[in-house]
Amino acid sequence: MRPGQTMRATACIIAAGLLPAVTPALSAQRADADPAGAGEDGAHPNAPHGILDLHRLSGPITLDGISDEAAWAEIDPLPLTMYEPTFGGDSDRKIELRVGYDQEAIYVAARFFHDDPSRIRGYSLTRDRWVGDDGFAILLDTFNDNENSLRFVGLPLGTKMDMSITGDGQNEGGAGGSGPRGMSWNTFWDLETKITDEGWFGEMRIPFSSLRFEPLEDGSVVMGMMAYAYEPADGNRWTFPAIPPRFPYTQVSAMQDVRMTGVVPRSPVYVSPYGLLGSVRSAALAPDSTRWDRSTAADREVGVDIKINPTPNLTLDLTVNTDFAAVEVDNQQVNLTRFSLFFDEKRPFFQERAGIFAFETGADQGTLFYSRRIGLANGSPVPILGGARLVGRVGKWDVGLIEMQTEAVDSTVASENFGVLRLRRRVWNDNSFLGGMATSRVDTDGIFNVTYGVDGLFRVAGDEYVTLKWIQTVRGGDASVDTLPSGRDAARVVVDWTRRRLQGLSYRHALTWSGVGYEPGVGFEPRSDFTRAQSDWGYQWFPGGESIFRRMWLGVESNVWVRNADDRVDTGQLRPFVQLETKPGATFVLAANTSYEDVPEAYALPDGSADVPVGSYWATEGSLELRAARGWAVRPNVTLTAGEFFDGTRTGLKSDVRLTVNQYLELGGGWEWNHIRFDNRGQSFDSHLLRLKADGALDVHFSVNAFLQYNSLTDQVTTNTRLRYNFREGQDLWFVWNTNLNMERDILGMPRLPFEQARTLTMKYTHTLVL
Repeated sequence: MRPGQTMRATACIIAAGLLPAVTPALSAQRADADPAGAGEDGAHPNAPHGILDLHRLSGPITLDGISDEAAWAEIDPLPLTMYEPTFGGDSDRKIELRVGYDQEAIYVAARFFHDDPSRIRGYSLTRDRWVGDDGFAILLDTFNDNENSLRFVGLPLGTKMDMSITGDGQNEGGAGGSGPRGMSWNTFWDLETKITDEGWFGEMRIPFSSLRFEPLEDGSVVMGMMAYAYEPADGNRWTFPAIPPRFPYTQVSAMQDVRMTGVVPRSPVYVSPYGLLGSVRSAALAPDSTRWDRSTAADREVGVDIKINPTPNLTLDLTVNTDFAAVEVDNQQVNLTRFSLFFDEKRPFFQERAGIFAFETGADQGTLFYSRRIGLANGSPVPILGGARLVGRVGKWDVGLIEMQTEAVDSTVASENFGVLRLRRRVWNDNSFLGGMATSRVDTDGIFNVTYGVDGLFRVAGDEYVTLKWIQTVRGGDASVDTLPSGRDAARVVVDWTRRRLQGLSYRHALTWSGVGYEPGVGFEPRSDFTRAQSDWGYQWFPGGESIFRRMWLGVESNVWVRNADDRVDTGQLRPFVQLETKPGATFVLAANTSYEDVPEAYALPDGSADVPVGSYWATEGSLELRAARGWAVRPNVTLTAGEFFDGTRTGLKSDVRLTVNQYLELGGGWEWNHIRFDNRGQSFDSHLLRLKADGALDVHFSVNAFLQYNSLTDQVTTNTRLRYNFREGQDLWFVWNTNLNMERDILGMPRLPFEQARTLTMKYTHTLVL
């Protein structure tokens, strides 16, 4: 760094260091206003103690939504406590939740009484799609491991939502919310609702055959349980048990332990064969480059997925000729950085208890296991011949195992075998674990990549958590094996100390060292050969009373990345921010990001119209973000950024707007715009990403989803249209239509592009048999 740069870096470090000196004073000022009254050991004084015996139903339940049977009358409603907008606040709403069970299932009854039924918010008719509806839910930690749970949600129109929650319901970095969620996870359960002049009412039935659990030695079953009711129009959420706002409302370790007797684990076998018919039409440039040749190919596939339970605590998924045709396409992204982009996993096969495979590696979104390495190459599908996935618990050990075999694609992608093994167990206390993970990737030529590591998460006191990780890569099978880095040079080490809380002072300090040869073949790593220091601080409080704000947050995030090869700072970042959340749920974020980048090799922006030369750059950029309240009919989420970009300037906009027209239709649109200028070099870059969505449904059985994207960098429009008819749980008929259209057809030096570059039309039928 030059002297001026050193001064600026020093100022950044001093600013980051001042925050911990200021926050104790702020904490003292807010001590009297702590609405949660939480103790320093991380437990709330009103948190439930002991085990609650769930009421066993004395008679049969007719699942019609009304819950007027005598068996329900014997059960008292759960004592609900307002979680938001004001913890422990009063309300004149009359809402009742009851939970009971019999030898076959867990039942939940909800009663939302209304003087004015027109205030009932019921919009969604599509499975797993929430658009601002009222709702009720139960969360079950079936293994009682204080780490993972399953959430079942009922909406007024009879729409079901189910998902898995991992990581103790905590968002990465302690940002709050509802924790990491697996929205693609689905299982078999029933919901019935009814709207009357008195309000709306619902009943759930969750069969024990859809849950994995293990009875205790005395034959009883103990699970963690949390239930809530939600009315987003006023931002009201009530929970049982009472969970203070310093924790996410989905925090698994804060759930109430409940006991059931006379319950036996069920182990049905689910066999789901599918048949697929389709056509693929595409245009390819002729060998002499004078024309575009069109071709049409038929697509006929059959396959099967099998789900069995070798033991009450284990789930084994087997798949042959796996197909993901019905999965929604990815959102396109524009990459302005030197590093690879991360895309979320949407395929259901990888979703059940996905949290057990989590193994973060101390880099931006770095992970030892990235399931999109399997069956995808550069975003395009690779046929999966078959595989197996085993998750669950053996004794005191959480177990995860994946074995998959992919097919070769012409001469471009080799046939490969992928393996993943994950083991971990609780140690010390209920919130600490020690474990290990190994991944392998081997192709038909014998070239292999094996990466393995050990990790530990330890709750040392209160909300203080220490994470330790060591990971190692071994590669070989080709002529270059003797020149590949090994030993320490192919390792990564992570040390992390975090205070997890959403109220008062929170922080995260982490140090990561990565060797040049660390390269997990089934993982995701945007960087290698670096040392990273991270220090994030935050202070949050809940004003309460008559304030319009539910939560206020001051914080600063800081990172420094150093290249091990030359000991130069590669990237430095300092981002102070202010976040304000209103009681209805709208959130405003104001931030300033000061960054330092040392670019060792020039790189071009996506369309090649501008580049970033070798050099060192300081840049400061401001951003303003609006996140819509969850109960708004029109929900805009907008982020505006402006400031320096390397040796130029950038103005950017990211927006996503959703409009709920009625219960049958929801519309959405998004625009991502980048306006970059390098005036001193006479270069410029502009990009536009446009997205349009329409989600419609006639009832809970028939739905249609249309997704259109336009990318100005390629001048192409892509469409993804999916029609689904759900006959019953596990029986679906899909029609999927994808197109790739050229908007700019005249390109110098090439024959005129066809308007339709590619088109696929697929019909898929799946029928699940329960044996």
